[in-house]
Formats: sequence, structure tokens, C-alpha cells
Amino acid sequence: MACKHDLPKAITPHRIPKYAVYGGIVIAFLGCFWFFGCGKRSPGKTAGQPNVLLISLDTVRKDHCSLYGYERDTTPFLRVMAKQATRFDQAYAPSSTTGPSHATFFTSLYPIAHHVLKNGLNLSDEHVTLAEILQTHGFQTAGVVSSFVLHSKFGYAQGFEFYDDTFEQEESTLTVESWEGLKVEGSFDRRADYTTERAIGWLKEDRDPTRPFFLFVHYFDPHAPYRPPKSSVERIYRKYSLQTPLARTISLYDGEIVFTDQQVGNLLTELERMGLENQTLVVITSDHGEGLMQHNHMEHGVNVYDELVRVPLLFRWPGHIPKSQIFSTPVGLIDLAPTILDLMNIKTDGWKIQGESLASVLKGQVQLEPLRPVFFYRRLYSGDITKPTPVKGKKFGIRRGKWKYIEGLEENTKELFDLESDPNELTNLYADFPDISSDLASRLEEWKQANSRAYSTRPEISEEDLAPLKALGYIE
Repeated sequence: MACKHDLPKAITPHRIPKYAVYGGIVIAFLGCFWFFGCGKRSPGKTAGQPNVLLISLDTVRKDHCSLYGYERDTTPFLRVMAKQATRFDQAYAPSSTTGPSHATFFTSLYPIAHHVLKNGLNLSDEHVTLAEILQTHGFQTAGVVSSFVLHSKFGYAQGFEFYDDTFEQEESTLTVESWEGLKVEGSFDRRADYTTERAIGWLKEDRDPTRPFFLFVHYFDPHAPYRPPKSSVERIYRKYSLQTPLARTISLYDGEIVFTDQQVGNLLTELERMGLENQTLVVITSDHGEGLMQHNHMEHGVNVYDELVRVPLLFRWPGHIPKSQIFSTPVGLIDLAPTILDLMNIKTDGWKIQGESLASVLKGQVQLEPLRPVFFYRRLYSGDITKPTPVKGKKFGIRRGKWKYIEGLEENTKELFDLESDPNELTNLYADFPDISSDLASRLEEWKQANSRAYSTRPEISEEDLAPLKALGYIE
């Protein structure tokens, strides 16, 4: 396990001057400390080590991907890529909010354990992250993110030697003075084409060919407001009837997915041109889905129904992971980090995590456990949302087998769904199956008691930073 105090902090673009002054001293000190401390890796250990590319598609729900059979061809690149990859049909994000889910990606802890309970809270440096462990094993680590929500000031850059979270006005879709009636200062995000450009730039100009790399790329475009390039929605507008405002909105959302898929294709095509395809594990997923009025709400965050937590998940590593393999048993993105490390043959003994490696499953050596539970957390709401349905307090959920149980104590709701007969979660069977409801409620309570930590107050954030977070509904 990585020794936390041995790990150098991330060098983000705005920190470069500081590191230019002290870089030599820091590197020399850390090099000596690493050699005599917990690193102790033998020379040549990274020789032939594969690379890792982790791609996060913000706000992409699984059932709006043509990769999974959606009637609109929103993901033509991923659909073709899946023929060379393994696909999970029932992959679940731990939360329907960006920050908590990404913190889970990196720590293999549920939100109630890593304590990033909503956006704007810090991921504590007491947690060891995926990037930090890979870095201690010789990986060159880099992150390119597309939203202020994942800014380094919130702790997401831990373990990254390079972390690009600078958003230029001309590259943004959220450079407006006012949005949702709130003042927004500065740029909040970066369009997918510019993110791809930055990621490719790092691969070409900054990658050290003597070291394996871990590159994390985050695309924000499918997040509201939906403003895809015209070319990305033209065929959708031509083919489908768009008589209602909701239908037009859904087409714009789909257009954002089309655009993002295209940019993922551009990135992976460049990886192939550089001769890195066969030696790179590529993992593609999403942090959460999007509500399109299935349960009377647009966008995300307010519930943990499948449209908000069921996401795409692909693993591709030519020659190591079977092609065209499909798994239909539920899995959680809590398993992402240990799976990646296991595939890299990196032992994580002593790392306190809640996920499990799926590496043996991917290699066809073991079967998925069909009754292994997957848990969900809905961030705290103050109760200001009353229409179309009230949203108040926290919400938790568990899926085990075909059953999914959701409870919102502050909302006085308890729901049970049979996802095989009712995949859209429209018929509440809580009263009809009391034994199953009671069993899942007990399992959920045990999980909460075992993993919860006391809530803390939000760290101090400047008014300038608060404006865009409030505008997107991330801070109350």
C-alpha cells in the first residue's frame, strides 16, 4: 500500500512556478525517501507495464447510448469499440452527483465513507487514491477535467503530477453573466473538443515514454445546459418528431452524447496512431445519468432511480481482456479502482476500500456474484424543492439481485421495485413483499451504520466559486 506521506502533490498549471523553484529539492528528497521508505520497488519493475486511460462521460445514462440498444445512434464510436471490449450492462454509480461519484472512482469508498457527500466538499488527503498508488508504482499520472466541480481545490488532483483544470472563456459553454437567475463569474467548463485537444497534447508533448502512464480524462458536455454543435443533432432532428419542448430537450441531450462520443473516438484514434492501443487499458464509464421526466424531474441529483445511477461501463485491453464479452449481473463503480490495480498486477494489501476487483471476472476466471448488493446515496437537500414532487433530506438505496429498495426518511418514502418486470421503477411493491422489503431495509441500515461518518460543515469557498456551483444546483 502507498504511504500517504510519501506521495508528491499534483502539479497543476497554476502551480508550475512554485515547482520550478523548488522542484529539484522536492524531487531529490522524495526520491531518497521513496527508495528507503515504503516504495522499495526494484529496478525495471515498470518495464513493459501497460498504460491506463480512464474516461469519465459526465451525465451519460446507459439507456441513451446506442451501445446499449438505444434507437438513436448516439454512440457510434463506442458501439464499434465495444466489439473489442468487455461491456457491463448493469453498472451502477454510487451517487447521482458528480463529486461524490468521482471521489468513489478514485478511492473505492462509498460517499458516506469518503465524505464527499455533495459537490463543493473536499476529498480529504487522508484517503489514498488510485492515482497516488499508480504513481508510487512508477506511473506518470495526468488528469484533464472539463468542469469546475472537479477542480484541484476540492482535492481531486491527489496523486496527479499534471492536472489541467483551467477553463478558458472561448472554450466554455457556461460563460454567461446570469444563469437560472444567479450571477456566474468566470468560465465553469470546457467543451469536449478542447478537452480532447488537451489530452492529446499531453500524450504527444509531456508523456515520458520510459514510464507507463495513467491518464484521466473527464468530459462534461452531456451535462445541462445542453448546447451541442449543430452537426451533432442534425440527424436526430431530421429523423425524429420533435413536437414538444421535452422532445426537443431530449434531442439536445442526445446531441451532447453524440458530440462526446465523437471526441472519445478522436482521442482513442490518436492513441492508436501513436502505437499505444495494444498496451493501454481503456476504461470508459459515467458518474451518473440524467432525469428526463421519468420520475417528474429533469437533470440529476434528486433521486437514485436507474435513469440517474445506471451508467455505461467498458473495459478494453487487447490481448488481455476478451472481446465482445457482455455481463448482465449488477456491479458498482465502487469496484473501478481495485479492478484497474489488479489488472496492472499491483497489490493493494492494507488499502482500506469497499470495492472488489473484477479482474478475474473480466478474464473469465470466476463468475459475478448475482446477489452481491450495490448501494446508493442521494445527497442532502434542504427541502426547497417542492415541485413537481418534494425533495428533502438524504436518500439511500440498495439493489440485490432483481430487487431495488429506496428509502427517504425525511420524505417519508419507502419503495421496492422488481427491476426484471418493472425496469422503469414505476410500481412500488413495498407493501406487497414485506419480507423482501424488511430484509433489504435491514441490509441497508447495517451498511449505513458500518460506513457512515459524521457530517461536517462545508469548507470555506469564495463567492466567486460559489456562483457557478449554485447555478448548477450543487450547493444550497
